[in-house]
Amino acid sequence: MPDLILRMKPLSFTRSFRLLARNQYKIALRRMQLQQGWFVRIVIGVMMVYSAFILLTLGFFFDRFTEEVWPTLDPLTIVNRYLLAMFVSIFFVRFLFQKTPKVKVVPYLHLPIRRGALVAFFQSTSLLSIHNFYPLLFFIPFWLRYVQSSEVVSGHAMWLIAVFLLIASSHYTNLLLRAVLQRKAAIFYGLMTVFMVTAFIDETSGIGVQQRISEYVFSHILSGGLLEIGILFLTFVMMAPASTIQLSRTINNPESREEITRVTTFAIPESWGLTGQLVRLELLLMWRNRRPRHYLLVSLLFSTMYLVFMLGNGKAFNGYTMAALLGLFASGGFVLNYGQLMFGWDSEYYPALVTRNIPFKSLVKAKLIVLQGSCIVLFFTSLPLFIWFRPDLVPLHFAFLFYNAGITSVLVIELASRNSQAVDIGRSGGFFNYEGFSAKHWIWFIPTALPPVLFMLAMRSRPSLGLVSLATLGLISILMTDMWTRYFARGLQGRKHTMIEGFSKSAN
Repeated sequence: MPDLILRMKPLSFTRSFRLLARNQYKIALRRMQLQQGWFVRIVIGVMMVYSAFILLTLGFFFDRFTEEVWPTLDPLTIVNRYLLAMFVSIFFVRFLFQKTPKVKVVPYLHLPIRRGALVAFFQSTSLLSIHNFYPLLFFIPFWLRYVQSSEVVSGHAMWLIAVFLLIASSHYTNLLLRAVLQRKAAIFYGLMTVFMVTAFIDETSGIGVQQRISEYVFSHILSGGLLEIGILFLTFVMMAPASTIQLSRTINNPESREEITRVTTFAIPESWGLTGQLVRLELLLMWRNRRPRHYLLVSLLFSTMYLVFMLGNGKAFNGYTMAALLGLFASGGFVLNYGQLMFGWDSEYYPALVTRNIPFKSLVKAKLIVLQGSCIVLFFTSLPLFIWFRPDLVPLHFAFLFYNAGITSVLVIELASRNSQAVDIGRSGGFFNYEGFSAKHWIWFIPTALPPVLFMLAMRSRPSLGLVSLATLGLISILMTDMWTRYFARGLQGRKHTMIEGFSKSAN
């Protein structure tokens, strides 16, 4: 049968596009039906409708939301001033979460479909993304309300076209960057560091170069300026073909999944026992394999450079409610990201692991130690930044150290212990691959992050008491680590065969 397929005449572009479109629709439908229960589908649907409603409302009534912060500026001036910053933020969001078309192209390479047709189809359909659609829910109502009704006539359509070009350029720039960084991940960390430092200096010095450029460009476009919109069009014309060419190259010359083994190792005293050896293996797995190492380095990066940017902008975190989110990520960022796949990282050798003479209690305790230890490391890493930029938030940082180590770690382990999706720890699958994550992993963030935020909101009149309460709750949970260990061990024992079967099926 494979030889027969290879001898078949390649399909035309039209037939290829129809076949691929029909197949992708069926895949999406079956994936939603099989991988997500009715409760998850309802929750996701409600969240999507609610988010769309917020964006539409914000677009139509933007002046109501800005009159207290910028009472002297009209809505169009505000949006023009912050439009570039808005798209930079959207770019980073899509960079972290959007998948590259290569993931979808590979399964079709054995079929009699021209590779050019495959690349063209998935490059074009990749535009049908929530990252491109949702911004329009704000910009189109805003354009109808504030741009079209302004005195300027000639630039109405050009302003909206410029927004479309920014979205499309951001989309293809993301695809190009992710494709290039699959082999050169170090470039990403360097670029992120340079960007954060530059943005922080620009923001804290009061220069506002980005805001001035943004306001100048879009004000001129609104006045009919052809040069500015020509630059945006040229950017799109460069990024779209470049990302397409890069995708074709990665398909014709696939990256090897073999990675140079990192020989870095360390020994621990025998007196630490089996739990200490399991902690050592977890740390070695994290450092020697590509995906776990990304989570480690990105957690350190966001707890330093990104934290500098957020703490430097004091206006954004004046209230304890929003600062609670900052405290949650400052010392708990690694727990929230790496910890959700705590047992998925072991999926390749999980059957061998559970058949050894290794008690589940020791396995769980080792993983809890790693997560709780990461809270301490990130706490001391970011503590100098709190002392320098926001000394008033140092008590909050201390409180959330105990909360993250005691509560957040336990909540994340609860989710991880119920995961049965295999993870390939050596494969990137595109930079920031989210293989192993499902809708429940994103939804789980709500019960993890919302309680401390709502609690600090309720205690806004007595914030010190609120912080002491959170720290005390976290400390009590830390003292109950043995109880949590026994609880998770019993759960893993009962789900042992289910997890082995799930890891095996998803790996194949």
